[in-house]
Amino acid sequence: MSDIWMQTGTGRAFDLMAPTADMVDLEHDVAEALAREPRFGGHVRSGPYSVAQHCVLGADAIIAETGSIETARAFLLHDAKEAFIKDQMTPLKQAFAAHVGLVFEMEHGASGIGLPAAARQTGKLIFWRALAEMEFKVDAAIHAAAGHPWPLPPDIAARVHHWDLAMLAAERRDLLCKPPKPWHPSVERVPPPARIGRIKVWPWPKAADEWRARLHQLFPHLAANAA
Repeated sequence: MSDIWMQTGTGRAFDLMAPTADMVDLEHDVAEALAREPRFGGHVRSGPYSVAQHCVLGADAIIAETGSIETARAFLLHDAKEAFIKDQMTPLKQAFAAHVGLVFEMEHGASGIGLPAAARQTGKLIFWRALAEMEFKVDAAIHAAAGHPWPLPPDIAARVHHWDLAMLAAERRDLLCKPPKPWHPSVERVPPPARIGRIKVWPWPKAADEWRARLHQLFPHLAANAA
């Protein structure tokens, strides 16, 4: 085990460099942390809208509209890593990448890597690669704990990405203020799920219970173990 670890709610040591399935408690640590982890950096005026609720509503919409249990399973788990590494908004990650690029440019732009712009791009790529590596390892541990394949098959991964954008469209419609400027085109062109009602924020205990209930519904062997 590395020296870079965090203590979970149930007292486990979760190794952020080399996580394993035995470090993951889906029933308590993941369900409860996701239920207290706000999307949109907490900038929902009606109250903290949790990652857990996002995953539950998305999984329910997938089953209602497509009947695909495989996609619903993957969607329920797709943000589970945020129980350990937090919900980092896309603009925040982009800003981190830009700042790493600027620092890399200052340090290396005139010392053999090439022109400043090339050094800046190298720094950005290093950041995104490091983030992807960490996320992949945490996802792998979580999926192993759930007894679910990882990495996802490309077609399932593509469906999860589509439904993530669809849920974002519904959340933006129901929970956020009118945007001051257009969002990324990939968000603007995906409509909300057809069979989802108006979203209202759940209190965190309900969000945790609902996420746990879907875990048992979609992964029956985990329900049997919990019993």
